[in-house]
Amino acid sequence: MNGSDQNLGHVLGTSGSVVTCAIDAQRLRAERAAGDADAHNRSIGGIVRIDAHGTPVFASLVAMRGGDESGGGTIEAECEYLGEGVNGADGALTGFRRGIDAYPQPGDPVRFATEAELAAIFAPPAMAHIQIGTVFPTADVRAPILFDQLLGRHFGVVGSSGAGKSTTVALMLDRIVSQAASGHVVIFDPHGEYAHAFGDRAQVWDVANLTLPYWAMNLEEHCEVFVAAEGDEGTIDANIMAKVLLRARMRNIHAADPGRITADTPISYQYADLTDALEAEAGKLEKIAEASRYTHLRLTIEQFFHDRRYGFIFNADHANASLETLLGDLLRIPNAGKPISIVNLAGVPTEIVNVVVSTLARLILDYAIWAPRDRHAPILLLCEEAHRYLPRVPTEATRSVRRQLERIAREGRKYGVCLGMVSQRPSELSDTALSQCGTIMSLRLNNQADQAHLAAALSEGARSIAGAVGALRNRECIVSGEGVPIAMRVMIDELEAAKRPASDDPSFSERWGRDSADAPMLAETIRRWRVER
Repeated sequence: MNGSDQNLGHVLGTSGSVVTCAIDAQRLRAERAAGDADAHNRSIGGIVRIDAHGTPVFASLVAMRGGDESGGGTIEAECEYLGEGVNGADGALTGFRRGIDAYPQPGDPVRFATEAELAAIFAPPAMAHIQIGTVFPTADVRAPILFDQLLGRHFGVVGSSGAGKSTTVALMLDRIVSQAASGHVVIFDPHGEYAHAFGDRAQVWDVANLTLPYWAMNLEEHCEVFVAAEGDEGTIDANIMAKVLLRARMRNIHAADPGRITADTPISYQYADLTDALEAEAGKLEKIAEASRYTHLRLTIEQFFHDRRYGFIFNADHANASLETLLGDLLRIPNAGKPISIVNLAGVPTEIVNVVVSTLARLILDYAIWAPRDRHAPILLLCEEAHRYLPRVPTEATRSVRRQLERIAREGRKYGVCLGMVSQRPSELSDTALSQCGTIMSLRLNNQADQAHLAAALSEGARSIAGAVGALRNRECIVSGEGVPIAMRVMIDELEAAKRPASDDPSFSERWGRDSADAPMLAETIRRWRVER
């Protein structure tokens, strides 16, 4: 496939990002029929080589039109530039770089890239990387992910339900921690899927063993839980909360310089100090109507502390809980052979799940900000179903969690905190957060709004292949950005069953073929519902 005798056509015209070529339709059909090792590169998504003034320029085939009914004539092909090859002393391709310096001219020869050239194009630089699958349209060229660049600039994994997002994430993390066993990964898992994937390499936290002390919440998070009023009424209640929360924290002035304590400072306070402060403030008021606001807040707080569903956070015994222990457990410091920390949110009551995520995310970033830069280990915070916590259109219920995760998206990389976002609805994901993703991996997206939103978010050079996102097979994805040498379409490796998340859809035909839902099962379900919730 090398040499002028293999040229299929020539350049017709060029712009800054696209080149138009004329290809001999009869010769193209002959090459496809030959069935050689490079035959799979002869279609949309294939890569062409153009020799421009002695420089090999590579472009991705985007569209083809023309030819005649007999299979002859000329095909007009539109291709999007990828970059330039680097030739060795013997003229063979030895490397590849993004960007174009030597633009082709009309008449320059065009042919399809060979398998050897594709291997050179997609070869990873000499830096840390993992391999996740096979690059389309090659037969066996491996797809590299440069994980320093992936984790150093945030990343997003998107795809419709059932396309393989969770399995793709599990495969990447499995291969990353296999190379870097001293990692620090925190996964917010809303469905309890990931515990099955990592076995004894992960520590799983849920409402049964997680102690998140109530006093670790900041003022905004306190208000989100305890203040139900909105508008001007909500502002008044928030001001009351700020006053009494500061007073409760000040009771522990032995723990820190009192002049530096605010309502947001993570200083422990006694639950009784907060309710006593509300009673004391209410007693200063002459009007009963005004005092009732304080009483209502106190009753709301007491309700949360007396409801055992919230016992992992709102528990008077947590006044003496250690922030050091919480962060050490959550961030795997020390690692103890378990680089992955999974926060199973499936059992967290819906009313406070956003506050839990907000508090943990904020503590992680604040820890990273204050940690010594020369000893602080970078952290990956992976957020499944990210559109729940980072919605494009904010609501009162997502105010604090959206603020904290967007803060990580904007500032986290400066302090060694990477935000990984996994979502089936990129069109519903915060534009601020998505725009901060240095790498985006997209599996199949069925919704047209999601496809359009993705195309706008992808880097230049990837938009030509983004049109295929609605027709991708399961486990197939498009990867673009800082984490890959070049935008690519990849068939993800199949992950062993023991390492897959527990996210498979139930088989109706199999389970309805046998009656396993019996009376003892129903009784056990009701017992767990009442006792373990």
